[in-house]
Amino acid sequence: MLTPSSFPPGFLGAANLAAEVLALPVLPVRVTCGFPSPAEDFFGVTDLLDLNQRCIDNPVATFFVEADTGESMEGFGIGPGDTLVVDRSKRPRPGDVVMVLWEGGFTVKQLCQRAGRFELHSGNPANAAILVPEDVELDVWGVVTWSFRKQLRR
Repeated sequence: MLTPSSFPPGFLGAANLAAEVLALPVLPVRVTCGFPSPAEDFFGVTDLLDLNQRCIDNPVATFFVEADTGESMEGFGIGPGDTLVVDRSKRPRPGDVVMVLWEGGFTVKQLCQRAGRFELHSGNPANAAILVPEDVELDVWGVVTWSFRKQLRR
């Protein structure tokens, strides 16, 4: 159970188990970053998206946290100030981006495994991998399932 004293820095809160559905229109096409097709000017009444349904599999095990000012995860699409969705119910697998408690602080890294040992990789090749010693238990707080970046007047 999370208590205020155990919250990670940047903790934004738990997902709401009884969140209201907030379905907003979503176009039934993918958007191009080049020239749009004139045939894609319409969408149907049933083309709706609820971010709770899309981004949260298990509300009681999901929380939000804000990425700090470091840029070590930019290679994985996570930048300073991004909001991360972390699910504690997902079993972490090699290749997943995870939030871990490491050396007394929280960090987000990619979980890798080599020769039976765990490594934590950043998304910046200038940063060396963190090799988890064999005698140290890795405390994974959860798997990062989504990240959100504000685009308007960042």
